[in-house]
Amino acid sequence: TPEYKSTHQGESSDAKSGVEAVAAHTEAATPRNVTVPAPRTNNGYLWVMSNQETGNSITVFARDYEGNLTRKGTYITGGLGAGNSYDLEASSDPLVSQGSLGISDDQRFLFACNAGSDEVSVLRIDGDTLTLVDRVPSGGIRPVSLTSRGSLLYAVNAGGLPPNTPPAPEATIAGWVVGEDGRLTAIDGSNKSLLGGPAAGPSQIQFSPDGRFLVVTERQTSIIDVFPIDCNGAPGEPVKNISAGPGPFTATFTGDTLLVTEVVGVAFTYGSLSSYKLNDDGTLRTISASVNTTERTSCWTVNSIIDPNVTYVANNQSGSISAVRFDAEGAITPFPEDGHLTTNREDHLAQDLAISSDGRFLYCLIGGYDEKLADPRLPTYVPGTPYGNRMSIGAWRIEPNGSLTPLKGYAVVDDPPTLVNVGQLALQDGLVPGSEGMVAI
Repeated sequence: TPEYKSTHQGESSDAKSGVEAVAAHTEAATPRNVTVPAPRTNNGYLWVMSNQETGNSITVFARDYEGNLTRKGTYITGGLGAGNSYDLEASSDPLVSQGSLGISDDQRFLFACNAGSDEVSVLRIDGDTLTLVDRVPSGGIRPVSLTSRGSLLYAVNAGGLPPNTPPAPEATIAGWVVGEDGRLTAIDGSNKSLLGGPAAGPSQIQFSPDGRFLVVTERQTSIIDVFPIDCNGAPGEPVKNISAGPGPFTATFTGDTLLVTEVVGVAFTYGSLSSYKLNDDGTLRTISASVNTTERTSCWTVNSIIDPNVTYVANNQSGSISAVRFDAEGAITPFPEDGHLTTNREDHLAQDLAISSDGRFLYCLIGGYDEKLADPRLPTYVPGTPYGNRMSIGAWRIEPNGSLTPLKGYAVVDDPPTLVNVGQLALQDGLVPGSEGMVAI
């Protein structure tokens, strides 16, 4: 769009150094309790999982202090991904989950779901290289989300392709202790079924900040399971909580407030968000119930580091990113008022989000050029269109007031792609369709 091109060209021609640019940002009015981090002089990294059924892998991107990405190597997980076939619930979002790729607290290891081979892999981080150190059974069928805290790692297994109705495989959780070398040891008694059974459709598993509970969202049953965790890291029986809105997707903690996105949300048209307090008995107390995002299919979330009261939300079908602010009680308010913060190039589908560990840059995994023809959920769908496009990574600089300034990103090109056939476009670069799972430091 003209707006994007103008901003993008301004970035490339700006003679300021990264240090000067950050200093200029701080001159703007800054909300209270906001931290403006100093610029990094060394690189950070971003990792994206391919999730391919022919062999799962992780691609490494180096990040400079201005937020630019340079593609480095690609490393196998040793397992198989889910791929991007038509028999999935969402062709542009094969795993229908958040957290399929995770990182240890000390940033030494990546944890990856191999949904096609029912395994979990651990890869050691050595700068811009990765080394596979372990690969174990996931404790169920089709792992889609991971969470770690300290030496504990847990996965949730979807059980099979949606809708996975009985007598299909159970949706389950399983846990491991992560050794100093990254190798995994299964936790006795950690295999537990979700309350929704085979039809649960889990989208995320998440530790509470104090490590006392595991929270699992069941997208298809609108149940939120809360498992108490004992001193040995083993789960107890789950506590059943009914979601405040339909289709709970993510489970993101901001302090002791739990934020849950709801993919079908308001009137089954717009996405919505609910916030909760987690009680000591595993029950959830609703604070804000199904707040309308005004965007379609609100899914992935990531917490701001600069402002702890802000969480960003990727809205899949709208191809947009919105945000919410939390008050002292955990109630949420969209910002801006219409909930629309920024839009991906040509409204491409928005998927996973990641924020750099210095808090300055937001990245979004973006659907490719023909997904609105290939995705059967959308009114623009053309039957029989092969989903063979490339994906890209959108990038934004996070300003002190929470707004986003577009950056170049990766494979987000200004020139249109070359038309090959109806619904098939040739790109010079990009990520393979079906990629899912993204982590940044």
